[in-house]
Amino acid sequence: MNKGNRLSKREREVAGLVLQGKSNKQIALSLGISVRTVEFHLKNIYSKFEVSSRIELILSLVNTTGDTFMEKLGSSTVDEEAENAENREKLHSRIDGLKAFRNIINRIGKELMMKNLIRNPSAFLPVIMSFAALATVLIYVALNGVARQADEGAAAHIWQILMAAQLPIIAFFAIKWLPRAPRQALLVLALQFGSALAALAPVYILGF
Repeated sequence: MNKGNRLSKREREVAGLVLQGKSNKQIALSLGISVRTVEFHLKNIYSKFEVSSRIELILSLVNTTGDTFMEKLGSSTVDEEAENAENREKLHSRIDGLKAFRNIINRIGKELMMKNLIRNPSAFLPVIMSFAALATVLIYVALNGVARQADEGAAAHIWQILMAAQLPIIAFFAIKWLPRAPRQALLVLALQFGSALAALAPVYILGF
């Protein structure tokens, strides 16, 4: 049984807009519903197509559902307008098809680039080191309390090493990836910066 046949009319509309490369917010605006409702429909669509990501859904829609479902996706969103403007709709459909193909390629490319970047050691190592530094502080507080110590102990030295060792790694990542993929690299750098702030926060709050 074609998986597309199991979708409701609203789910087909959402799936059609996903194929056009629209974000959840854009889908919500197009259909006059909330973003949360869009997420609810997407969850049901993912379940029916047995996928777990937007890329997998797009590939499944494009490659495995066939022409019949594609026709349903188009008709579910434009039936009311198509009756009196067939020639215009055909032209618009061709233009929309080109735009949708471009948006799909761009979105897949960006998501794949982000996945590849986050798998790079210079991307995820600083995040791991920050959380290790945070865990060091929390374990120390759990064992010794929050009173400030007169001399720096092993925990303080471990924390300092973990935080300082991140700097050359982050610099290497920025130099290598910012020119190649600035948007995705900035997102990774923001994640690294946020992780470092999380590790720094308890030290400054507790006055260690």
